Amino acid sequence: MLVSKLGGSMTLLQVYAAVIRTFVESSMFEDALLTYIEAKKVGVELRLCNFLLKCLVKENQIMYARSLFDDMKSSGPSPNVYSYSVLMSMYTHGERLCLEEAFELLREMEMNGVRPNAATYGTYLYGLCRSRQVTSAWEFLQDLCQRGTCNTYCFNAVIHGFCCEGQVHKAIEVFTGMKKCGFLPDVHSYSILVDGLCKQGELLKGYDMLDEMARNGISPNHVSYSSLLHGLCKTGNVELALGIFKRLQDQGFKHDQIMYSVIFHGCCQHLDLAIASDLWDAMIHHNFVPDVYDYTNLIYALCRHSYLIEALEVFELMLEKGVTPNIVTCTIIVDTFSKEGLIGEAFIFLDKVHQSLGIAPNLFTYKVIIKGLCKINKSDDVWEIFADMIKRGYVPDAILYSIIIDGFAKALELQEAFRLYHKMLNEGIKPTIFTYNSLLNGLCHDDGLPGFRKLMRDMIGEELVLDKILCTSIIACYCRRSNMKAAMEMYKKMESSGLSPDAFVYTCLISGFSKVRAMDGALLMMEEMEKRNIEPTVVTYTALIIGYLKIGDENQAIKTFISMRQAGIVPDDKLSCILGLGNDGGDSDYYSQKAKDAT
Repeated sequence: MLVSKLGGSMTLLQVYAAVIRTFVESSMFEDALLTYIEAKKVGVELRLCNFLLKCLVKENQIMYARSLFDDMKSSGPSPNVYSYSVLMSMYTHGERLCLEEAFELLREMEMNGVRPNAATYGTYLYGLCRSRQVTSAWEFLQDLCQRGTCNTYCFNAVIHGFCCEGQVHKAIEVFTGMKKCGFLPDVHSYSILVDGLCKQGELLKGYDMLDEMARNGISPNHVSYSSLLHGLCKTGNVELALGIFKRLQDQGFKHDQIMYSVIFHGCCQHLDLAIASDLWDAMIHHNFVPDVYDYTNLIYALCRHSYLIEALEVFELMLEKGVTPNIVTCTIIVDTFSKEGLIGEAFIFLDKVHQSLGIAPNLFTYKVIIKGLCKINKSDDVWEIFADMIKRGYVPDAILYSIIIDGFAKALELQEAFRLYHKMLNEGIKPTIFTYNSLLNGLCHDDGLPGFRKLMRDMIGEELVLDKILCTSIIACYCRRSNMKAAMEMYKKMESSGLSPDAFVYTCLISGFSKVRAMDGALLMMEEMEKRNIEPTVVTYTALIIGYLKIGDENQAIKTFISMRQAGIVPDDKLSCILGLGNDGGDSDYYSQKAKDAT
């Protein structure tokens, strides 16, 4: 009817094509296929079939796309290389990767005399890389290169694949091979490599790649610059990133919202609040609408500088603007409440967002709350929150267990700490160095030497790799227990492991030797400090002086005191009290005279 009314200005097939297009745009795929079947009665063109096939693939209508393709093969028009390439993209780019089907499609093309082109091969290579068979993709590409059936897209797919696997050196090898095969890298080739290099921390090489782009007349795009800025911010070089950002702006480069978000995130994490505030204003001025990611960064910056009230105001602002916060946003605010000791307010805030926004705490939120409760010694509340977390289906990890154990250990509630430690072991969760360190420190401050020995056996059984913090804790614990033999064994083990003892370790050892009146050992440790250019503290000198006074060697005690003063160290209240000095250590002349008499 429409064709007759148009007076021949449109053919029946053109009208069918328009109807099919309308159905596809309205996501009425079954109607589109029914119209296609009707159109076949008058004869459809391959172009219309390919259009419909592409639309179905784009909308991930796999069943309909396969049905259409099978119909084209059985009753025509026969699929061409474009048809096969479209179906190949469905197998390699779709939600479900179907690599076997993609390979079979290549074989089918050869059997049917349809020669795959570079686009078909490039799509297949992308699938290989997506399935993490990047080495196979590179070998396949090298074979294609010899046959002369590849293009820049093929190389970009493999370069991207290696970068995703973190093998940037292999990506550069492909990049070099691309140029040897006579293909000029495009902006995508360079951008992929810049991103890969920056993610691996190879920022200088990434910058050199941008420089090479410019020399070859290729203007870096937003992706290239965003990758470099992100890499710089990630490694803490935010000021350098900000400098590049501003220089690009001065040169007339138009930043997009992603670039603003990247640099804004870095400034919020590391720089002054004023700089972050200026960037925020610039984003608004350039008509960029901040998203939840930007608002969360601003809230973090305010909380980092202890502006909790202002952070809450920004939180309300994002709600007014219709931007829904996520659990990360809420956790940052809860963490700040907890750090300020405002646990009650943290719970009120959580209840509010849960009821009004449906945002429930996640495992990280629970960690923040529990850490805050441990800080103010609310052990009963810790168990209540812990139980609620389990009830909600969250499985505590080693970090959470360690946080609670540390809280109990600092409060000297060692029974609770060990109760949780054994629960942790029973559930198959491996304790960390932080877990053992917390328990050891607790035992050191409590009369728990048997427990200490049992814990040491557990640690040896776990074949735990000792770090500096744990070694220091063990040495301090042995020294407090006057077990200097064991302390020295750990000291030697620490050195043999390549861990350098610091002033605190030496002070513990000197204090331990002084406590058992083994002043030769204390003096030896003092000499070791001098050899390593480690400056003794007032606590170090105090421990040595007390040791000499204990054995009745007042002359040596006075000499040590004079050495301390000559080093520019002022006695603290403890030493002043022991030696009968004024608060300013003003009676040192007397001790100087005593030192001269002693010599």
